[in-house]
Amino acid sequence: MRRMWGRRALAVSAAALLACLGLVAAAAARESGPGSAAAGKTLTVGLAEDPDALDPTLARTFVGRMVFLSMCEKLYDINKDLQIVPQLAARMPKVSSDGKTMTIRLRAGIKFNDGTPLNAQAVKISLDRDRTLARSARASELTPVSSVTTSGSRTVVLHLSAPFAPLTSLLADRAGMVMSPTQLSKLGNSFASNPVCVGPFQFVSRTAGDRIVLKKSNVYYNKSKVKLGGIVYRIIDEPNTMAVNLRSHGIDVGDRLAATSLSSVRHDSSLRLIKAITIGYQGLTLNIGNKTGLRHPYANVGTPLAKHSGLRRAFELSLDRGTINRVVFNNLNLPDCSPISPVLKAWRDPSFKCPKHNLALAKRLVKASGEKTPISVNLMLATDSVNAKLGAVIQSEAGKAGFKVNLQPTEFTTSLNRADAGQFDTFAVGFSGRVDPDGTTYGFIHTGGSLNDSGYSNKTVDRLMDGARASRKLAARKAAYYKAFKIVQRDRPLIYLWHPINYTGVSKKISGVQVFGDGLIRVAFASK
Repeated sequence: MRRMWGRRALAVSAAALLACLGLVAAAAARESGPGSAAAGKTLTVGLAEDPDALDPTLARTFVGRMVFLSMCEKLYDINKDLQIVPQLAARMPKVSSDGKTMTIRLRAGIKFNDGTPLNAQAVKISLDRDRTLARSARASELTPVSSVTTSGSRTVVLHLSAPFAPLTSLLADRAGMVMSPTQLSKLGNSFASNPVCVGPFQFVSRTAGDRIVLKKSNVYYNKSKVKLGGIVYRIIDEPNTMAVNLRSHGIDVGDRLAATSLSSVRHDSSLRLIKAITIGYQGLTLNIGNKTGLRHPYANVGTPLAKHSGLRRAFELSLDRGTINRVVFNNLNLPDCSPISPVLKAWRDPSFKCPKHNLALAKRLVKASGEKTPISVNLMLATDSVNAKLGAVIQSEAGKAGFKVNLQPTEFTTSLNRADAGQFDTFAVGFSGRVDPDGTTYGFIHTGGSLNDSGYSNKTVDRLMDGARASRKLAARKAAYYKAFKIVQRDRPLIYLWHPINYTGVSKKISGVQVFGDGLIRVAFASK
C-alpha cells in the first residue's frame, strides 16, 4: 500500500521497551505450548507506520505488506532481482494461446497455520473473496478474472474476460495470498482479528498503535529454515524515536530511517545500514472528482484545483523537487515526476520529461484562472517531524505562486479513510510500487480503480490502461503506458515528487535481513 509516516507523542525508553519485549516473547512462547518451535529468540522490528487491516483482501498499507511477508505466503513471489518466482505454486503459470485461461499448479503437502490443507479449493475461495468482497482493495487488480475453477486438488484455473498480462505479478502480492478457508468460514469479515495463512510465522496478537506479535509456525513446510521463535513488530512512527530505539537496541531492525538519523547510525559500530532504491513513489494526490466517496459516481468537487487544470499545473510548477529533496531529505531520495522508478529500467519512457520549477509561469497561471488570491488549498499529511518539514516547504513554495496551503496533520489510518471518502483537497501520500506498471498505476488512474481517491476519469487513459492489460506484447504495453502517463502528467490527478531510497537499520547481531527493490524488509529467515 500506500506509504506514509505517522507519529507518536510518547517516546519509549530503551529499558522499558526491552522489558516489555521480554514479556511479549514469554507470552508468545506460552501460547505456543511446551516443546514448541517458539523457544528461539524473538526479533523486534520497528515499523514506521501502523498497518491497516491484516486481511489480504482489504489491506492497503506498505508496512502491512512487511508483516504479511512473515505470515501470509503467496502463489508467487519476487526475488532480489525483482523477478517473479513460484512460492505456493509449484511452477510458473500456464497461459492458453488466446491469453484467456491461466492454469496454476500448487505445491503438495502444504498446510495453513491452523492445520487446514492448502488445496485448489482454498485458493479459489480466497480469489473469489478478493474479487467480490465489499471494500476489497484487490477488486480492480482482478477485474479481468471472470471466474475461478479447480481441476483436482492441486490445480486452479483462472478464466479471464480478456488477456491480462500483469496477472502473475499481482499474484506475487496480496492478490496471491491464500487465506485459510477454515478461518474465513469462522471469522468472515473479521478475518483481520486473527488472520491465518501459510507462512513461517503465525499471528498471536495485536495492540493497535503499538505492536503485532507473531510466533514460529509448527506446521510450516519449510520450518527448518526458520531460526527465530517469534517476531514483534513495534509501531514507532516518529523517525527520531526509531533511531533512538535502534541505537539503544530496543529494536533489532529499524524501518526507513529518516535522513536526519543516518549519520548517527552510520557511526554506530554495532549497527549497519541496508540501502535500497525502491520501485515506489511519493507525491500528492489531488481530489478532482471524489465528491461522495471512492467507487461512487465521480463529480467535480468544485475546489479551485479541481476546476482548473491550469491551477494544478501552477501548483506543480511552484514546487521544486530538488529543494524538497535537499531541505527535507538531505538529498537522500530520488526526485522524479513519473510513477515508474528508474529501478524498473525496462518500463521507463526515455522521452518522459519532468516540468522544471517555474515560479514565474506558475504566477501567470494563477492569475489567468480568475480565482481570488491567495487560493486556499488544504493539504492532508502525516503528523511526524519529517512530514511537518515537507508541509512547510510545500506551504512556502506554493505560497510564492499565490496559493495559501493549509496543513492538516492527520493520523495515518484516519487519513486513508478520509481520502477514500473524498474528504480532502490534496493528500501527501505515495505507493510502494509493483514490478509491473499496472500494479503501480491502474488502481489510481483508471476510472474503475479501487484506489482512485482523486476521482480521476479519462476515457483515453482508461482505454490505454485496459489495452496494456490485454496485450501480450511488451512493446505494445510500453507504448500504451507511455501515452497514458503523459496524459496523466497533463491532467495532474497526482503530482509525483520523488522515489524513496529506503535506509534500513540493522543490529550487527542479526543476520539474514533482506531488503529488495520493493522496499520491504524481509526477516522471516533471519537469525539472532
